[in-house]
Amino acid sequence: MTWRIDPIGVAFLVWAAVLAACFLVPWAGHALLTRGVRQRPATWEVAVGTESFVASASPRGMSPWSILLGWLAAGGVLTERVPGEDRLRLAEIPGNIALSIAIPAVVLAGTAAVLLLNRPRLTLNRDGITKQGRIRRTFLRWDRLLPGGPPAPRRSGANLTLMRQPATPGGPPVPSPLPTGPLHVDPTFLADTIRHYVEHPEHRSAIGTQHELDRLRTALTSTDSRSRLA
Repeated sequence: MTWRIDPIGVAFLVWAAVLAACFLVPWAGHALLTRGVRQRPATWEVAVGTESFVASASPRGMSPWSILLGWLAAGGVLTERVPGEDRLRLAEIPGNIALSIAIPAVVLAGTAAVLLLNRPRLTLNRDGITKQGRIRRTFLRWDRLLPGGPPAPRRSGANLTLMRQPATPGGPPVPSPLPTGPLHVDPTFLADTIRHYVEHPEHRSAIGTQHELDRLRTALTSTDSRSRLA
């Protein structure tokens, strides 16, 4: 960015190549490091201490935002060209050194916090479903959800819609959207799990155990096989 290159056409090509590398190298690393998690699993994480099933945040959903925030953090370091030389220095602006340290530190610390907090995620226990967004948390009781749903999504990135009992007797069902894209769980398996526990309350008390997870996967596989045969 600071070299004096002649002719101007060559200088532009060098500048464009460096700028492209700034975008392509992180994205290539993202694709390589998340290659093993492209296929979302048809299972749950067993949280033994809390007796629950957990679907964590998808690594492929969080890493692009981490790259973007990393670019923004680097942009907080203000530099300038040394007059008459082909090198950079911190911009000689009052307070720039403190800002060039503080801004990237705050942005990177926030990025690390988002990654470590594992949000958004979904938790199932004997009482119901907890949707933990990046900020807001929503709890849905099993006995407030209507049976028969949610249907399996028609495409991988589609959202599910849970239908709750009406707030007033005789009123319409209340929809509750459930985004599946940010979650590291197969959307069809997720929909089948919720439908299973809504319609089979006798199995809710075992949620959070490996034995129940094995039973659930076997039951859903058998149901899916019967549906295909039918």
